[in-house]
Amino acid sequence: MARYPLIIIGMHRSGTSMLARLLREAGMFLGWRTQPDHDEARFFQGLNIWALSHASADWDVPERFDDLLDNPSVRHAAVDYLRLSVQSPRAIEYLGPARYVRSRGLVGLDGPWGFKDPRSTFTLPLWLEVFPEARVLHVTRHGVDVAQSLRVREQEFLRRRLETYAARRRRHRVIAARALYSKSLSVLELDNGLSLWDSYVTRSSEHIRAVGARGMEFRYEDFLSSPREVAQRLLDFCGLTAPATGTPWLDSIDPSRAFAFTRDPELTDLARAHETVLARHGYGSAAG
Repeated sequence: MARYPLIIIGMHRSGTSMLARLLREAGMFLGWRTQPDHDEARFFQGLNIWALSHASADWDVPERFDDLLDNPSVRHAAVDYLRLSVQSPRAIEYLGPARYVRSRGLVGLDGPWGFKDPRSTFTLPLWLEVFPEARVLHVTRHGVDVAQSLRVREQEFLRRRLETYAARRRRHRVIAARALYSKSLSVLELDNGLSLWDSYVTRSSEHIRAVGARGMEFRYEDFLSSPREVAQRLLDFCGLTAPATGTPWLDSIDPSRAFAFTRDPELTDLARAHETVLARHGYGSAAG
């Protein structure tokens, strides 16, 4: 895996950060400049955002990106730009100064590396042209728990942004507002969050089937119930060994975090109303 990356795909709020922590502690390089607490490399995240924007797509309206994939000339140009970017000095944003001096680019990396960004679920066809031997890892979580997590995150983000606006309102008479007030207002509606989850899981599963032995798929809930067993499977797939210091935090994982929706009447009603969608991805309207 020295030359080709591991690409982690899957829906937001599905446990990818926990997975990234495991891989990082086992020696996988996931980026020098990353989003705090998420291990998402800003370099690859920026390239994904760039690609999506050319089809008027975004993380919460990802299907529009298919317009770019279906246009041969635009797709070719996008792949060329991504390939140029990862081979350029700008890759120092991912590698950091020390690694860049040693490797002179991603191709020269001499250890396991990869990147995590849920947007890669839809841009993956481009990345597989840039890195044709890349491995792909998909983690999935019950759709109702994901929809609720998205809603809670958006509510908190929106609350903080509106408080900031109120505090700075007078400044905007002379200084234009630049910060966004929301990440995605649509996910405040649980039905929308669940529909978005369906899109991501459907596309991710298609990718895993397409890459065959170079792909692996697992459930967040299985990780919670058998963390060491699942962790070992993941490390084996990635060609990694457990860190010498061990992974004591795996023993503190709370298995009750799985299927949290079953403790909320509103969410259990949502699960029953969308049984068909959930079943399509191996989940039910109850735990399990």
